[in-house]
Amino acid sequence: MQVDIAVIGGGFSAVATVINVLDRLGQDKSIALVSRSSGLGRGVAYSTTEPKHRLNVPAGRMSLLADKADHLCQWLAEEATEFGPEDFIPRQLYGRYLQETLADRLLRADNSAQVWLVDADVIDCEQMTDQQQVYHLTDGQLLQAKKSIFCIGGTPAGLPIPPEKLAPDARSHICLNVWSDPWMERVDPDDDIVMLGSGLTMIDQVLSLEARRHRGRIQVISRHGLTPLPHRVPRSHPVAPTFEAGTTPLSGMMKALREAASKTEDWRAVVDGLRPVTQALWQQLSTAERARFLRHANAWWSIHRHRLAPDMWESFSRMRQSGQVTVTAGWLKEIYHAGGKVRSAYLDRHSRTLRQISSDWLVNCTGMERCSISKTPLLKKMSSRGMISSDVMGLGLAVDRDSRLIDAAGVVSRSAFALGPMTVGQFFEIFAVPDIRVQAAAVAERIAQDLS
Repeated sequence: MQVDIAVIGGGFSAVATVINVLDRLGQDKSIALVSRSSGLGRGVAYSTTEPKHRLNVPAGRMSLLADKADHLCQWLAEEATEFGPEDFIPRQLYGRYLQETLADRLLRADNSAQVWLVDADVIDCEQMTDQQQVYHLTDGQLLQAKKSIFCIGGTPAGLPIPPEKLAPDARSHICLNVWSDPWMERVDPDDDIVMLGSGLTMIDQVLSLEARRHRGRIQVISRHGLTPLPHRVPRSHPVAPTFEAGTTPLSGMMKALREAASKTEDWRAVVDGLRPVTQALWQQLSTAERARFLRHANAWWSIHRHRLAPDMWESFSRMRQSGQVTVTAGWLKEIYHAGGKVRSAYLDRHSRTLRQISSDWLVNCTGMERCSISKTPLLKKMSSRGMISSDVMGLGLAVDRDSRLIDAAGVVSRSAFALGPMTVGQFFEIFAVPDIRVQAAAVAERIAQDLS
């Protein structure tokens, strides 16, 4: 199969890319969207069937299209849902919105490019040049493209201990991947549960247990013991930062933000005021400053930046106040099996003592890893051939500011791009819909210009 553009992946980034490219190309061009059809448009994030799993951003800011801010809200109204722009809608519903928006765009009878939906995975890359990229697919096909866009999401993070520290007998009590393992179907209402990780993934799992009227204790362990903070509805007007990118060192920026937050009625306004310039600020930091931020400030930034719906926060807070849920800061060290239960040994962050806790279940809620080349077979093969490289921080793929891939020799590709969480090393803030949709539009515009 020969096409002008190959889009590899099937989540939000891929859907946004295809739609943006279609809006810019004529009918003489062709696109191959390579993804398993069962999850096309949903990816991991929006494949959940749990109604308790909701978006962490109000619907009014979650349009698929960067130039049509009210597109999602219009769709919600057309579907006669009860949701408005300030509502945090179910992720399952948002996944349907993505799928139907893509389907509607593909069915439009206008002068747009031809799209091939290829129900397969890319398993190898034979050639990666500016003139042509050649891929091997799981269905046996050979795919040749003039331009390529990689929209591969992150992979589920593993347990934060070496394999030899996990007792084989304990595995039957452990859920490694909450997105693929229906572990709650095997849980007794009185079972005690330990959850590793205290971010949004943990919140989803705890509230799902609450919906099932779970009575057992839930102990949460994470490195810092920090949990996400709530949004305010309606949203406070963002406060622009008092500094510009490249003018202030990291320490000065952090000091200015703390001062601004102390003088503002709602600290969220200060955090939200950084949104338009966060990527530029990150790009102006030195490698040493980026490493220092990730080591000392990123956990605090995450709970203030990646917030959750107010009612979800209230539900979780009630469970903590009742004593059913406890949150501890510490590092997991080893997992045993004793007396028919799983025993977790961890180093307490504050006392620096080794402690143990026994539970019926251990659930991995550490979330998704940033794009790991070593854990993605296709990227691992491409890296071994020097076709791609990791960014200097080891967070994801190396790309330039136009999202173009950089190979092992430091050469910037003119024809291959990456989108979404894979590009975190370059952009930092590239996980949320508002950021990815802008990136997708920019990449689509550049490719359309090249092909024309």
